[in-house]
Amino acid sequence: MTEKRIALLELIEKIERLGQFQERIDFPSSVNQIWQAFLADVQNLIESDVCALFLVDETNNEFALKYSVPENMAKHCRKEIDLQIECGIFSWIINRRQPALIPALSFDKEKSIVMLPLSTVKRTLGAAMILTPIQESHITHENLKLLTLLTKEFSLVMENNQLVERLRKKQLSLEKANKEIKLLSRIDSLTGCYNRGYLNELLPREITRALRYKRPLSLAMCDIDHFKKINDTYGHQCGDEVLKKLVLCISELIRADTDWLARYGGEEFLIVLPETRLRNASGLAERLRKNIAKNPIATPKDNISITASFGVTGFNSSNSTQNITPEALLSMADKYLYTAKNQGRNKVVSGSFKG
Repeated sequence: MTEKRIALLELIEKIERLGQFQERIDFPSSVNQIWQAFLADVQNLIESDVCALFLVDETNNEFALKYSVPENMAKHCRKEIDLQIECGIFSWIINRRQPALIPALSFDKEKSIVMLPLSTVKRTLGAAMILTPIQESHITHENLKLLTLLTKEFSLVMENNQLVERLRKKQLSLEKANKEIKLLSRIDSLTGCYNRGYLNELLPREITRALRYKRPLSLAMCDIDHFKKINDTYGHQCGDEVLKKLVLCISELIRADTDWLARYGGEEFLIVLPETRLRNASGLAERLRKNIAKNPIATPKDNISITASFGVTGFNSSNSTQNITPEALLSMADKYLYTAKNQGRNKVVSGSFKG
């Protein structure tokens, strides 16, 4: 086999390998993984002392150094690019979109720089810089063609990887937005606690869980006493402040990891207390009642003293075989709340659930 034939076969093999660059990259990959694969191919084509990757910063469209090999040459690489920009060669190469061998300005004057613009049909991604001992008269047309092919493959992989990353971020952003929308659909817009719709969704699950595992569950229905009078005297804006401050007052005393609070209607709130026996639920309601009564609520117009009445009910493992519905449990809590109101308000009335 002649030397020319051997050289031709070697060239074809190199072209085939470079053409398979994209196939050797798994998506998504880090920029560093793609860069390392690119370096391996570059070093098979030409002798290199220093290699650097510059990527366009999308916020300011400037070329920022991403990697340098070896790392301790980063400062020299940045200086080289600055000098090439200053003399106008760098912009000429970027606009031309073709690899070029140029004299080194920051490194040893006997060295050359191979500048490889990274670009696709749509945009410029950056540039790869290679410091080499090869002089302009010694680089072959073949090597430049191979470097051009490799650079195009590298650019396409980089663009595809950036697209995958943007889609991933967009997906995460969309998922986050959907979660926020879902959360907002569960939240009472005024007070920030759960709304009646979420109460209707979650309470049946709490009851089912408690019955299945024979665990206690209690409810405390809370109603602000004479709330209409507050609205009539101070206005609805102050009334809204009272509702918001009441929710904060309750939230401070219930367990954040298990208990939860929902706005049942106007000035009525329901405190759901999983893993809580009736006696303990009644004790909590009493602490809440006292805390509300002794802490006037500051509003833009005045400090407003309020009281609240509580109706508390629940069940434990001894009667957990009953068929307990959310409607029946809520009705029982409401019944005890009505009793507290009739007994003069600012009271806690409790009793076991009676199906």
